[in-house]
Amino acid sequence: MPQRKQLTWTELRVGLFVLVGLFVLAAAIFYVTGPQVFGTKYRLKTLLPEVSGLTTGAPVRVDGVEVGNVEKITIVPHNSGKPADKNKNIEVVMRIDQQYQKYILTDSVATLVTEGLLGNRYVNITRGITGVEVQPGKEIPGSQEKAIAEVVERSADVLKNLQDLSENIQDLVHGVQAGKGTIGKLLNDPEAYNHLNSLLAKGDTMVSDIQAGRGTLGKLVSSDEMYTKMNTGLDNANLILADVRAQKGTIGKLLYDPTLYDQAKQAITTGNTMIGNVRAGQGTLGKLVTDETLYNKLRDTGSNLATATAKLNDNTTTAGKLFSDPHLYDNLVGLTGDMRLLIGDFRQNPKKFLHIKITIF
Repeated sequence: MPQRKQLTWTELRVGLFVLVGLFVLAAAIFYVTGPQVFGTKYRLKTLLPEVSGLTTGAPVRVDGVEVGNVEKITIVPHNSGKPADKNKNIEVVMRIDQQYQKYILTDSVATLVTEGLLGNRYVNITRGITGVEVQPGKEIPGSQEKAIAEVVERSADVLKNLQDLSENIQDLVHGVQAGKGTIGKLLNDPEAYNHLNSLLAKGDTMVSDIQAGRGTLGKLVSSDEMYTKMNTGLDNANLILADVRAQKGTIGKLLYDPTLYDQAKQAITTGNTMIGNVRAGQGTLGKLVTDETLYNKLRDTGSNLATATAKLNDNTTTAGKLFSDPHLYDNLVGLTGDMRLLIGDFRQNPKKFLHIKITIF
């Protein structure tokens, strides 16, 4: 019979230390988790369209606050003869802490939520407002995760746009390869290549001429004459500016001589005085501007002229007949003709018209 080994005091102390450590660790876990580990649980279920990425033991949260975990995930069988509801494919059973029962009402909604873009999925229950408490074992309405649905829809739209863009690019490439359009002709038409080559050759010749100093542009680039003229012009401009600053010449006196400023100021003052006198009705110009007598006389004169003109047009007065009566015109024409004949006869035979008679008494 083997002999039993006796425990030493050192081994006993180590065992007691480990036991106390386990007890402290258990107490710490209970303190941190609280009633979530040892509290009373009850079960609820929900029906979801899909649970991809959801595992047993995944968190269950109410508006982001963890209240339990997923206990069971099962596939809902479809009844024969009835249309299948795609939004109720999967049944999820959840274990919820009893203390959160008052927050889960009949108008609450259970939804799958993904932590981040590619994170783990959990069940989130949106708190109700007007409903009553959901009893243990009852069902909470479920809905599809909106974020994933929107991502899928947008991804489908993006893929469709990319497909359309790819088809357009393919059509464009085929058209270019077939020599259609400007780019197609540039890439496939040898004439365009020849023109471009000729243009490049002319460009090289032009650059060579410029570098050799030929032509106007070549002289501007390679000759120092233009630089010398510009430098001389700048020197002359500097001399002119220096003379102006030294109050030389007409421009210098105009800019720096205070006499011109004083005269201009005096002229403005005189002009203001003259304008004031005109506004006050002083002098001939003031009376012409402000006195209504001249205006009234001019208005009366205009009226008289209008009346006289009307009378002339009416052909009722002597002056009107002089202007508009055709008989006067005919008489004047006849008189003019007779005078011409008389003057002609007088020139030819003046003795006929001149008789001198002398009588002596």
